[in-house]
Amino acid sequence: MSAVVPGLPLVLDLDGRDVLVVGGGPVAAAKARQLLAVGARVTMVAPHFDEASHFDVASDLAGLPGQAVHAAGRPTARATLNGLPRLVITATDDEDVTAAVAADAAAARVFHNAADRPEHCSATLMALHRRGDVTVAVSTGGRSPAAAGWLRDRLAATIDAGAERAVRVAAVARDRIRAAGRSSEGLAWRNLLDEAAGLDGGRVAEADDAAADLADRFVRRALSGDAHSSPGGAHGSPDGDRAGRVQLVGAGPGDPGLLTVAAVAALRWADVVVHDALVGDGVLALIPKGTELIDVGKRPGRPVPQEAIGALLVLLARNGRRVVRLKGGDPYVFGRGGEEALALAAAGVAYDVVPGVSAALAAPALAGVPVTQRGLAAAVTVITGHRALSQPPVDWEAAARLGGTLVVLMGVAERAAIAAALQRGGLHPDTPVAVIERASRADQRVLRTRLRSVGDLLVEAPATLVIGEVAALDLRSAGGASSGASAIEGATTELCAAVG
Repeated sequence: MSAVVPGLPLVLDLDGRDVLVVGGGPVAAAKARQLLAVGARVTMVAPHFDEASHFDVASDLAGLPGQAVHAAGRPTARATLNGLPRLVITATDDEDVTAAVAADAAAARVFHNAADRPEHCSATLMALHRRGDVTVAVSTGGRSPAAAGWLRDRLAATIDAGAERAVRVAAVARDRIRAAGRSSEGLAWRNLLDEAAGLDGGRVAEADDAAADLADRFVRRALSGDAHSSPGGAHGSPDGDRAGRVQLVGAGPGDPGLLTVAAVAALRWADVVVHDALVGDGVLALIPKGTELIDVGKRPGRPVPQEAIGALLVLLARNGRRVVRLKGGDPYVFGRGGEEALALAAAGVAYDVVPGVSAALAAPALAGVPVTQRGLAAAVTVITGHRALSQPPVDWEAAARLGGTLVVLMGVAERAAIAAALQRGGLHPDTPVAVIERASRADQRVLRTRLRSVGDLLVEAPATLVIGEVAALDLRSAGGASSGASAIEGATTELCAAVG
């Protein structure tokens, strides 16, 4: 089996140049639109133009920058190639016509593309996405146009406003450096691009002003000979003498699919990531190679003082690093992100917060439990079960009288004491409880029981406790939706049998 030669991708300048399109149906019209949009002079040849598919050449192609000429006639003769167009595209179901035009194009040494006929192609059109000066082009060698479009759309989702701004900043800087008669080779372009991409796209005017300032400083340093890449790679901003920045980023409950777009952008921007133990491996796998990783996760037998983490963030930023503090869930929902923000503010270090999906809401949803439900719960209360974080201590007996749904994070070790205190506060022993272990991960497990039996369950951290009538629901599928005593008792019986 011979290796597939994918060819050499090129960008053709077709402005004002002749292109022949053979075919009169909707696919041919789509090709003609693409060509006319880039200024090509298009000649379309077909026995007839397909009115049955609502294709009207004159109206469909009106207003585009190129010029279209339409000719009716069977396009199989070499006369079709008179004038030697720069490109020939065939979009017809007639195999004989496609083969004949391909042969004519080969004889005339003109590149030919046949829609959905890779065996007749000497040129392949790519699936395109354009945003500003950025063009994403994807090819499967003509073997699967649908797959090319699918992959194009996935890649296009990563070309955000920050990426577009970064390209614009680099282009402006390059033009100014070359206009001054200096070479643009060997400069620390990646540092400039990373810094520009990391600007806050939510405040467009401020980000554009900051981008212009970045370009100015980079050009000044380039012209002074001080903007070249160091052999080991440079950290920090393009001007190198400015303090770094910290982003407090929520990593969600574990599944990388639950990261926000802003969180993914922050991981691309960082040159050092300081992460917790609960950050999932799938999330860490998204961090670009070469980015420094520092694990400060608090584990049994290995406590990491919170003050030490704050001091580390300050030190890294003062050394000009772009720092992401990556925390499971949301930084400000029992993630101690507030303490880190205060430490950074006290040290005069600039920081941003990128909210994350908290397990307090994600875990119940992934277990099929709506934390609010008409007729069952009109409120939800999120409480930490971790004694060390309960300052002042949680009044569980008062919490029992709040009504609605209680969601307890970090309450595995104290679950029996929590259940007892809630019952003393008046919560009925038969109140449904759902326990979600390792929410969103491949080994997620959901346990359902009653409040009186929570302490008897074998539960492994990390786990989220959901207490209230909604915990009897399982809305993961229409067939799985259930409520009431029978569902709870059945699940409890099955669980007890499983644990012996």
